[in-house]
Amino acid sequence: TIQSDTNEAVISMEHTTAEVVRGARLAQDAGIALEEIENVSMSLAELIQNISNAARQQSSSAAHISNTMNVIQEITSQTSSGTNATAKSIGNLAEMASELRSSVAGFTLPEEESADQEEEEDSDVPVVS
Repeated sequence: TIQSDTNEAVISMEHTTAEVVRGARLAQDAGIALEEIENVSMSLAELIQNISNAARQQSSSAAHISNTMNVIQEITSQTSSGTNATAKSIGNLAEMASELRSSVAGFTLPEEESADQEEEEDSDVPVVS
């Protein structure tokens, strides 16, 4: 009958309306979830950018430290060479001093008489006060 068909149509429409409402809620929930995903993605992108910047700065610092270490190594090498050259020069100087002592060992200074004569000559000079 028409009334039963109408009742079935109304019941069917109520079911359809309930399904539409459920679908709308699901769509709204999905929209909220997508918005949260977008916010998390933006936060992650910012964190990744910060990590990338920090890694770049650390790489630059490491390169600077490496260059500084190379300079220090070069200076240390030069200092070592200079120290070795100085030690060699000191050895040569000691050898020359020994040779000089040997060469002047044969020379003698006049005896004490000449020292006494010099004192007498100095005493002839008037002292001015």
